[in-house]
Amino acid sequence: MAKKNDAIYDRLIKVGLQDPFIRGIAGVVLTAASLAITALGSGTKAVISIVLALLFGVVLVVLRALMKYADSTFVRVVCFASSAVIMTVFLVFTVLLVPAAVICWPQPYAQLLSLPNCALAAIESATIDKPFTPVEYTGTGITHNPDNSKYVVLVFYRLERKQDAERIVGALRSAGYRSDGGESSLDEVIAPDKRPGLTLIRTTALARPIVAEVSKVVGFAIPVKSSSVSLFPDDVVLQRGNVQIDLF
Repeated sequence: MAKKNDAIYDRLIKVGLQDPFIRGIAGVVLTAASLAITALGSGTKAVISIVLALLFGVVLVVLRALMKYADSTFVRVVCFASSAVIMTVFLVFTVLLVPAAVICWPQPYAQLLSLPNCALAAIESATIDKPFTPVEYTGTGITHNPDNSKYVVLVFYRLERKQDAERIVGALRSAGYRSDGGESSLDEVIAPDKRPGLTLIRTTALARPIVAEVSKVVGFAIPVKSSSVSLFPDDVVLQRGNVQIDLF
């Protein structure tokens, strides 16, 4: 009995390998699985996509077998129609996976897949579109001092630290300083340490007496990152402002 079953399985496999339709299904499933791994990585959604691709393949193979060996014309027509619908849907989702992974289009499909590069692009787009808006400081520890208005403190930030810059400028204004922020690559800044996340405070000789107070204000504005605040030891000549805060 076991030998007979093995013979049947061997015959089915041989017939399947000789069937161009089944070979085509196998090729499409492998392509879809490869694209899913490339676009989605090794997360849960990648596993689900691969499992769905395999299920699609199995269903199509079963329908193909019924269509080929069933005696009823009605069954063959139903199997053919079902195969056409399933194959069309499968191909559409597979083909759209390429532009979704490369250019995040169509956007609803890219959002459904939660592609990492598309999520980052959405965050950057939202950050770029939103104008720089200082956030008013509502905490404690900062007292408004009218004498600070004679100093100009400028904040330059890389794009990913825009929110930190908005909080810092808001806190500086609450302390009485004239302050504003602007995006920059900060490539022109000469400093021994420019690692991402660092907040570097540079000052002119005129503003050296207030730099410690400015550092405290920055720490209040971004308490979670206060340990990354660093004071440049030497006085510098700045084209604008008395103190410059660089957010790497």
